[in-house]
Amino acid sequence: MRRVHVVVPPYSEAEYHAFLEAARKAEAIEDPLQRCLAYPEPPGLHWSKAVTSAYCHYLLDPVVTLAQARDWIEQGHVAELEAQLARAKEIQLNRTGIPGLLDATYNHIFRDGSADTRALMDAWKRQAPDSPYALAASGVAYVAMAQRQRGGNYVSETPQSNFEAMHRLLEQARTDLDRAVELDPKMTPAYGAMLYAATLDSDSAYGVSAAKRALAMDPANFPIYARLVWGSQPKWGGSVEQMQRVIDDAQRHAAENPLLLLLLSERSGGEDYVENCRCDEQGEFTLYRTVFAEAPPLNMLMSAGWAAADRDNAALSVIYRSELLRFDPSQLQHRQGRAYGLLRLGETDWALAEGDALVKLGPQDANAYAVRGQARRMLGQSAPALADLEQSLRLNPSDAWTLSAMGDIYINDMHDWDKGWEVANRMLQLAPDNPNGWFMRAAIQKEQPRDGLDQTIADFQARFGQDPSKQQLVQQMLAMKEPAKPPHS
Repeated sequence: MRRVHVVVPPYSEAEYHAFLEAARKAEAIEDPLQRCLAYPEPPGLHWSKAVTSAYCHYLLDPVVTLAQARDWIEQGHVAELEAQLARAKEIQLNRTGIPGLLDATYNHIFRDGSADTRALMDAWKRQAPDSPYALAASGVAYVAMAQRQRGGNYVSETPQSNFEAMHRLLEQARTDLDRAVELDPKMTPAYGAMLYAATLDSDSAYGVSAAKRALAMDPANFPIYARLVWGSQPKWGGSVEQMQRVIDDAQRHAAENPLLLLLLSERSGGEDYVENCRCDEQGEFTLYRTVFAEAPPLNMLMSAGWAAADRDNAALSVIYRSELLRFDPSQLQHRQGRAYGLLRLGETDWALAEGDALVKLGPQDANAYAVRGQARRMLGQSAPALADLEQSLRLNPSDAWTLSAMGDIYINDMHDWDKGWEVANRMLQLAPDNPNGWFMRAAIQKEQPRDGLDQTIADFQARFGQDPSKQQLVQQMLAMKEPAKPPHS
C-alpha cells in the first residue's frame, strides 16, 4: 500500500488567520513606527522582539526628518542640523539608544538620488564647506545618483552614457566621502557609502579599506556588515562560504547590536538561495522555518515575497510581503502583489480596502486600478470592476492581463459578446502567444454561437501544438469541438 505524504504547514489554520487579523489591525495604526512595533510576528516563528523593535527604530525613527533638514539648511541654520546629527553619532558609538542611529538617519533622508536632494546638499556645503556631516551627506547623495544612472538592467542593456555618468558621480562621491572621514574618522555613514561606491565601481580595494576603517570605529556596525554580506554573494564574485564567514564575524558583536541577528537569514546564500530554490510545497515550508527563523533584512523579505508568489504559495507570499510592509510601507509594488495574494486566500474585503488605498496613493498607477478591479470582480461588482480595469488599461494600454480580465467579465459575467469579441481581437493583436485571447475567441464562438470555431481551434493548434508546455491547453481547446450539452428541461 502506497503511503500518502501529507505536507503540514509550520502553523495551524487558526494561527494563520490570527496573523492576518492582527496584521490588518496593526496596519490601521497611522504612525509608521508604532505600526511596526505593534505588528505580529509570522505564524509558527518566534522572532526576537529585541531584533524587530531595533529594526523598526532603525528604519522608521531617524533623529531628524528630511523636512527638518531642509528647513535648517534653507534658513541658514546648519549648525542646528549638525548638532542633531552629532547627538545621533554619540548614541550610535556609545550604544546608549537606537542601534545605528546616525547611519539610519543618513540612509533615510539623504539617499534618494534626486536632483532636489542634490541641490540641498550643495546648499549645505556652501554654508559649511569643511563640515564632515555635510560632506558625508553629499557623498551619500552622489552614490544614490550613481545607482540611478546604473539602473538595474544587465550591462548589455545599459547605455554606455549611463556608465559614464555613473563614474563621474562616483568620483564626486569619493571626493566628498574621503574628505569627510579625513575630517572625522568616526563619520560611519561615509564608510557605508564608500562600500556601495566600491561595488558600483568594481574597486574591491577601496571597499575593503572602507570596511576596515568603519569597523575599527564601530565594531558592531550593522550597515557595514550588511553591505559586506551583500558584496560577498556569488553573483558579485564571492561565495556562500564567504557570506557565512562575514555573518559569523558579525555575530560576535550581536550582544552589542541586535540588528546583526538579521543577517542570519542570509547564511544559506541570501536572495539567490530564496529566489532559485527548487522547492516543492514541503521545501517551501522548510525554507520558511529555517531561513526565516529570525527576522530578516528587507532584501530577503522582498525576494521571499516574489519567490513564494512565483512558486504559487499565496499564503507564504502574503506573510513575507506583510512583514516587508511592516518595516517599509513605501513598497507599493509588493503591496499590490500582496493584495492579489489576499484575493487568492479569500480575504476579498481586505483586498478591496487595499485597492482603495492603492488608488489613493497612486492615482496614475495602472496596477492600483487593476488590484481594485479584480477585488470588485470577485465580490460580484461587475460594472465597477470594469470601470477600474478600463482605467488601468487607459494608463497602460499594452497590459494583456487587464485585457484578459475585462474579457472574462464581458464573456462570463455579462455575456456581452460584441465587447468580449473586441477584447479578444485586441488580445490577439497585442499578445498572440498568450493563450487567453484564443480561448476568449473560442468561448464566444461556441457559446453565442458565432462562426469560425473550427478555424480558431486549428489556428491555436498550429501555434501551440508543438510546445510541450502547452499540451494541456491544446487538449482543452480541442475539447471545445464537442457539441454543447442541451440545457436541462
